[in-house]
Amino acid sequence: MDSENIVQDGFDKTEIENGEKIIEISPDLSFEYNITNEEQGEAFVTFQKKYVYKKNLLKTIGFGILAVGFAVSSWRDPSIAMNYILLGVCLAAIAAIWYNMKKIRTSLLEAMKILEDDRYVFSLYDDSFVIETIITEEEKNSEDFRPIPPKVVKLGDGGIDIIEQDNMFIVILAKDIIYVLPKRCMDEKQCEIFRNKLAVYFS
Repeated sequence: MDSENIVQDGFDKTEIENGEKIIEISPDLSFEYNITNEEQGEAFVTFQKKYVYKKNLLKTIGFGILAVGFAVSSWRDPSIAMNYILLGVCLAAIAAIWYNMKKIRTSLLEAMKILEDDRYVFSLYDDSFVIETIITEEEKNSEDFRPIPPKVVKLGDGGIDIIEQDNMFIVILAKDIIYVLPKRCMDEKQCEIFRNKLAVYFS
């Protein structure tokens, strides 16, 4: 069988095929952190500005041009009711584009409020980074407990974009998944290691 990666106690333990030898590799960087709802909101706005605003702006311009055309046509011949209807449709489409974007952000942040108390461990290795959820003893002993597998992201596969802000690093995978790493949970040396090791992914 293929080699299997197991993350436990801050080490990346690679189980060799014969199951007899285990190599423990200490991470280059490791720290615990939590994420506030406010930080999630700030990161999501940053994500939308980079990947969503441009698309919405292009759609808005398109509908705007159509709206101007129907408005001019209505002015030239007020008797054609369809021009007014189509003008209204274009304006409604523009409003819906921006309203839906805000609604998605609001709904997401509302759903993520329950995660504010969760804590995580970020570990950076030469070829990957790992994000683990810290499980409390109380959670482990609950009847409905289900283990949360660590998220392992291989470096070099592409699709990783990192944005640095004054108070956080935002890691975006495949323009779809967002990981927020607050700087308040890191010291300056850890921030520097993070920048240097992942410099190629910064935008």
